[in-house]
Amino acid sequence: MRAFAIRNLKLYFRDKGAVFFSIFAVLITFGLYVLFLGNVYAENIVENGIAVKSANEIMDNWVMAGIVAEVSVTVSHGVLGIIIEDKARRIIKDFYVSPVKNSALTGGYIISAFAVSVFMSAVTFVLAQGYILLNGGAVIAAVKLPKIFGVIFLVNFASTSMMSFLVSIFKSQQAYSSASSIIGTLLGFAMGIYLPIGMYPPIVQWIIKCFPISHGAVLLRQLMMETLMEDVFSEMPGQVVEGICEFFGVTYYFGDVKVTPLISVCILLVTGVVFMGLACMNLGKKQKE
Repeated sequence: MRAFAIRNLKLYFRDKGAVFFSIFAVLITFGLYVLFLGNVYAENIVENGIAVKSANEIMDNWVMAGIVAEVSVTVSHGVLGIIIEDKARRIIKDFYVSPVKNSALTGGYIISAFAVSVFMSAVTFVLAQGYILLNGGAVIAAVKLPKIFGVIFLVNFASTSMMSFLVSIFKSQQAYSSASSIIGTLLGFAMGIYLPIGMYPPIVQWIIKCFPISHGAVLLRQLMMETLMEDVFSEMPGQVVEGICEFFGVTYYFGDVKVTPLISVCILLVTGVVFMGLACMNLGKKQKE
């Protein structure tokens, strides 16, 4: 399993195009924010009496948290494309007649995708901190880093599980490519990154809240924005602060029920376990056919 996972890692990083397009949606999100959306979002906070510098720093952390979570989906999906490539090139038939167990093949695919997505998410977080610092903000306190990387591991576990199941149902590269285009287009909206969740109609807000990976973005926002928001909003009424947090998707509500960090963690864990089981069953069944 380890050797097969290493083989997949080498194949992924050898293909520069695959690496680029797996983070292409993230680059689009970052470009839209820097060039167009950042000032618009900041103005919504400035209207509440917040200084422009503080508003920009809040929004920098807000969008970077979403981007880190977004990477977990796009990269894991990109790495798992090796499964489709192996099927298309009939390389997988060579594995079938080898003494390698099916479980080792399945585990190798999933482990390599998880390892790369965690690595890329961590790199994205470091780069995000650099951007925030260069833009006049403050980097996150070191004491919060264990929680940050804990969330990164958790959201990547859920993302890799979901993408493993999704990829397991494809048989052709054409179908996989079409799905990749759709995922890249819709992901920013499904995670409430392109627009604050409060700007969507109620039904769309419910869809975003029910998308498990968006809870990873929520957890990262809460950690990255916590100290800053406590300082900036310290003199504002709690109801106003809570309204801003709900509007920007820093906190979720299902009706009058607030989604606590523990609930978000449980949603990611359950998602990861369920889809990992489904993916392993599906990939195993496909391999026997």
